[in-house]
Amino acid sequence: MINTGTIKIKDDEFVELKDIIYKNAAIAFADSKKYLIENRLSKRLQELNFSSFKDYIYYLKYDSKKREEMEILLNHVTINETYFLRERAQMDHMIKNVIPELIAKGKRNIRIWSAACSSGEEPYSIAILLNEAGLFGKANIEIIATDINTEVLQIAQKGIYRTISFRGVPPAIQQKYFTKDGFTFKLDPNIMNKIKFFQGNLSNPMLGSKVGKLDVIFCRNVLIYFDVPSKTKVIDLFHKSLNVPGALYLGHSETLNKISVSFKMENFGGGIIYRK
Repeated sequence: MINTGTIKIKDDEFVELKDIIYKNAAIAFADSKKYLIENRLSKRLQELNFSSFKDYIYYLKYDSKKREEMEILLNHVTINETYFLRERAQMDHMIKNVIPELIAKGKRNIRIWSAACSSGEEPYSIAILLNEAGLFGKANIEIIATDINTEVLQIAQKGIYRTISFRGVPPAIQQKYFTKDGFTFKLDPNIMNKIKFFQGNLSNPMLGSKVGKLDVIFCRNVLIYFDVPSKTKVIDLFHKSLNVPGALYLGHSETLNKISVSFKMENFGGGIIYRK
């Protein structure tokens, strides 16, 4: 009989599984995170009628469905904490400074990338603020949004959110752009149509050709899950993808110190921008 509780992972199994995750997503799990792997994957093992992580690892490596299972695995282990207008100061800085600067220099086609967009709150927030500032009428602004997790991308594309996604959102913004339906809120289709979502793995060097050249990149609260070599590769991808001038916004707890010297760091008071 298969255990319906938490399935324990042995030390050697944990080493092998976290190596598989690292090779496929560049996410580095510390030894102290064994409990997280157990908690997030035990139910999946039970669904597959596996009683041990050893069986699951074999399945990941050799089964004919290993590619599909890798996607499911990464959906289970990636973190998806987000909400509308999170760390808004950086978005406001882009709206009030970066975009107007580009337009003033004659730029008419502007591309913004929300890398690791999770369930869509970040790119939708960007689109809402651009709309509030009237900037969609001053340039052709394209917003692309990617995430490795296909489940959260499906949520993003539906544009339906619960109250928890609106912490700190001014009531006027919520009322203007969302329609209440029971316990959920549906986003205005005009804002939804501003975003192009697709699956993207930041550890895949081919992602650069898929997203193309960009003017602004938001990649916030993601690099904290990568080790230094993986951070370096991702930042190199961003640098190659950005036009000149280009802007990169990271999370408040993230830095390019000892990672890259290719960007010029600028403290604008409410946060940091890295300029190319």
